[in-house]
Amino acid sequence: MLSVSTSVSRWARGARRPTRLRDLAFPRATVSRLDILRRRPLLAELALLVALTGAATAAFARGLRANAVYDEGVYLASVDALAHGQKLGSEIFASQPPGFYVLLEAERLVFGGSLVAMRVGMLVLALVGCVSAYAIGRCLAGRLGGFLAIALLVAPLPLEDEAVRVRADLPSVALSLVAIALALFAARRTGAVGRAAAILAGSSLAAAVSVKLLAATAVVPVLAILLRQGRRRIPEATAGAAAVVVALVVSYAGVLGPLWSDAVRFHLKVQSAQIQGAPSDLAGNLGKITSVLTDSHGVLSPFPWLVLVGALGTLAAWRRRVLLEAAPLWLWAVASGAFLVWHRPLWAHDVVMLTAALAVASGVGLAYLLADGRLAPRALAVGCVLVVAASIAHHIQRAPVGEDPGVRWAVSVLDARTPTGSEVASDLPIIPFLANRRQPGALIDTSRTRVESGWLTRRAIIDEVERDRLSAVVLGHNLVADKNVVRAVQARFPFDTRRGDVMIAGEKPTTVRLYFPRRPSA
Repeated sequence: MLSVSTSVSRWARGARRPTRLRDLAFPRATVSRLDILRRRPLLAELALLVALTGAATAAFARGLRANAVYDEGVYLASVDALAHGQKLGSEIFASQPPGFYVLLEAERLVFGGSLVAMRVGMLVLALVGCVSAYAIGRCLAGRLGGFLAIALLVAPLPLEDEAVRVRADLPSVALSLVAIALALFAARRTGAVGRAAAILAGSSLAAAVSVKLLAATAVVPVLAILLRQGRRRIPEATAGAAAVVVALVVSYAGVLGPLWSDAVRFHLKVQSAQIQGAPSDLAGNLGKITSVLTDSHGVLSPFPWLVLVGALGTLAAWRRRVLLEAAPLWLWAVASGAFLVWHRPLWAHDVVMLTAALAVASGVGLAYLLADGRLAPRALAVGCVLVVAASIAHHIQRAPVGEDPGVRWAVSVLDARTPTGSEVASDLPIIPFLANRRQPGALIDTSRTRVESGWLTRRAIIDEVERDRLSAVVLGHNLVADKNVVRAVQARFPFDTRRGDVMIAGEKPTTVRLYFPRRPSA
C-alpha cells in the first residue's frame, strides 16, 4: 500500500512539473523545426534592425564628401596641431570641453587624419546613436518602439546633414542616447549586470558633457529613469561619471585654468555679446529653433507633425498605464528646448540635441498609437510611418555637394607656393588643412563669436601674423573686414593672389586672398 501511494505521489509531482520541449518524445527533426519557429521573430527583428541601420548609413554617408563647413576646418586643424606637438589650452584655443578633442584624437588614430576619414569616425558614432535609440524605443514600447525611434532619428534633414560633420553635436547626442539606454537597462536589472550598466550610464553621460556642454540636458532623462525605476543605481551612475571627470582632470592637470577659461568662461561671456548672424533675444532664438526643426518649410515640414502625433500617442498611453515610461524622453526635449532658448549665440547646429530628443520620444509615442486597439489611432500612426519612410527615401536620393572649386584652387596655390608642413595663418582653416600645412594654434579659431566678443584681440592676431615661422596668410572670412589686420598682413606678405565667389558651406560667397613674401618659398 505504501508503495502504491508513493508511486502515485511521484506521478502527481511529475504531472505538476511544466512540460519542456526537450522532455517530449518528438523526432529530432521536429524539435529543430520548432526551435527555428521560436527563433523566427528574433531573426526577423534583427534583419529589420540591420535594414534600418543600413538605411541610416546610406542617408548619413551622403555627407562624407560634402563641402566642409567653417567649424570643421577649425576642429580638423586643431587635431592636426595636437598631432604635431601643440598643446590644448596653452597653445590651441579649445572652444569645446577637452573630451571632444580626446574623441578627435582617437578618431585620427583609428581612421586617419583626412577630412573623409574623420567623417567616417563621426558616421560610426552616429550609427551608435541610432542603435542606442533603438534600444531605448524597444525598452519602452517593444520592437515597434525601437524601429520607429531609429527611423525618426534618421528622418529629419537637419540632423542627417549634421551626422558626419566633424563637430561636437552628433557625438554628444550619440553618447547621451547611450547613457539613456544604459540607464533603462540598469533600472531593469539586478546584481552585477545592473551595477555595471549604471556605471557605464554615468560614464557615457559624463563623456557626452565633456564633448559638448549642451549634453548636460541629458542628465534630466537619466536621473528621471533612475529615480523612478532604479534609485538604488544612482551611486553607481555617479561613480561612473566621477571616473570620467577624474580621468580628464588628471590628463589635463597642467592646463585646467586655460581650458576652463576657453570652454566655460568664454561661452558665459558671449552670452551678453552681440554676434553677427545670431539671434539677439529670446524671440529670435525661438524663431531660429522653429526654422531648424521645420527645415525652413514651416507647416509644410513633416517633422513637427510627426512630433505632434507622437506626443498625442504618448498622452493616449495613460489608458494602458505606460504614460510615465516615456516621460523622461519628453523631459529631455523640454530641458533641451529651454536651454536653447536661453543660449547665445544660437547656431543651427546647436538644435541637433533637441531634434534628437523629439525624434526618439515621438518614435515611442507612435509605437503606442500602433498598439492602440482603436482603428483611427492606428490608421494615423500607419500614415506617419509611411511619411517617415518617404522622407528617408527622399533624403537618400539627394546628390551631395562636393568641395567648392574655389577652395580647391586655393589649396593648389598654397601647395605650390609654400613648403610642405610649413605654417600658414588663415581665417579659413580648412584651406591650409587640405594643403597639409600647419597652423598657429592661437589663430586656428577666428570665428565671429571669438572675434566679435573680444576674446581674440586684434593685437593677438597681428602678433601671430608677424611671427617669423609663417610662410603665407590666407584671408577670406572674418579678418578681411579688419583693415589693421589686413595692413599688417600686407606689410609682411606683400604679394597676393585672389579669387572671388568662393563658397564655404553655410556661408555667403567670399573672395579668398592668399598672401606670400615677394619671393615665395619653393
